[in-house]
Amino acid sequence: MDLVKQIQGISYSLVFGFTFTFIYSLINRLFYKYHKRIFRLILQIVIGIIFGYLYYLGLLVINNGVVRIYFIISMVIGYVLYLNYYSYYMFFLIEIIVSMLKYLLRPIIFIFRKISGIIKRMKRVVKWLKEKFIKPSKDLPT
Repeated sequence: MDLVKQIQGISYSLVFGFTFTFIYSLINRLFYKYHKRIFRLILQIVIGIIFGYLYYLGLLVINNGVVRIYFIISMVIGYVLYLNYYSYYMFFLIEIIVSMLKYLLRPIIFIFRKISGIIKRMKRVVKWLKEKFIKPSKDLPT
């Protein structure tokens, strides 16, 4: 492997580590209110698999998919750079992205809340009708 491919691989790994950490923190911010452990675990596993596959595809283009230890170290350096120096500034960008997504999804959420309200009201009416018109028989033990 020549020097140009090595520099490209190291640069790609550094940028990939930075980008992976940004997208991972964005996804965690989107689902921070959702406290189901199994869902978050499955989501993190799927994200890890997808990003691992994307990393390998990038290295496949650069140097035929050869993974060297210094590529992994470079990716960890990108991760550490993001966490130590950029996460504070990117937090504001993440908040802007989340607020835009909430604004775009507001009509859909409104429709689902209305449907949920209608279903709850129908359940109460059915329960009231059962209590009002269907009397328990005296022969059956309660």
